[in-house]
Amino acid sequence: MGARRLSDSLWLVDTGSAYDCHVYVADGGSGAALIDCGTGLAAERLLEGIEATGCLDRLSHVLVTHYHADHAGGAAGVRAGRDVRVLASAETAAALGAGDEDRTQVAVARAAGVYPADYRYPACRVDEVVADGARHEVGELSVTVHASPGHCDGHLCFLVDDGDRRALCTGDAIFSGGRVSIQPIPDCSPYLYARTSQRLAELPVDMLLPGHLDLVLTNGSADLARAAESFRRLIPPPNILKADDAEPG
Repeated sequence: MGARRLSDSLWLVDTGSAYDCHVYVADGGSGAALIDCGTGLAAERLLEGIEATGCLDRLSHVLVTHYHADHAGGAAGVRAGRDVRVLASAETAAALGAGDEDRTQVAVARAAGVYPADYRYPACRVDEVVADGARHEVGELSVTVHASPGHCDGHLCFLVDDGDRRALCTGDAIFSGGRVSIQPIPDCSPYLYARTSQRLAELPVDMLLPGHLDLVLTNGSADLARAAESFRRLIPPPNILKADDAEPG
């Protein structure tokens, strides 16, 4: 457990929990942002990991890609007692603020064994609703919001630019190799996924940092282009989920 430095301004935090997504810290010097925050099941280890980056006392923002529990459930624990602002889409703000286990598919996933039987989705107030194209300064970093529905409603990606390299934190939108996460849930739309992939493929991206599986630390644009090209041919890209998977999405 701890943290792994990915670049001068980005870290991967290890919560030690198999239920959590990848959690990133963007260090802007005078401020820092957490990008996604796991389920909350490993809240203490998450804070320890952030502390290992040297950013805990400078943490100013929590950026949530979408409302699924493995990405958003830890927001309440990070926000408690800390002067941080939680930013998310309108859809995530509504679901996370209400602790809505139906909209977020937590109830169904828990029944399927994806989460522990006693897991409950912690409600958390979102301080600022953000939409496509919004820009925020996190210390010396510029973070641009990109709407990316398809995996679920209200999904966002965050493009972090430190003036030298651009990293796209994609949540569950696009993964290494141009893969996707299509699930049989009410708000997963292959059509919207295709449109999202083509918009993201237009971005200048050095690093592609997804919510699960491998990180892409160079030429991330190539992986985005691969997904877009597959959808262009009306063929969904390879799905990261397989029939025997029990991983949260």
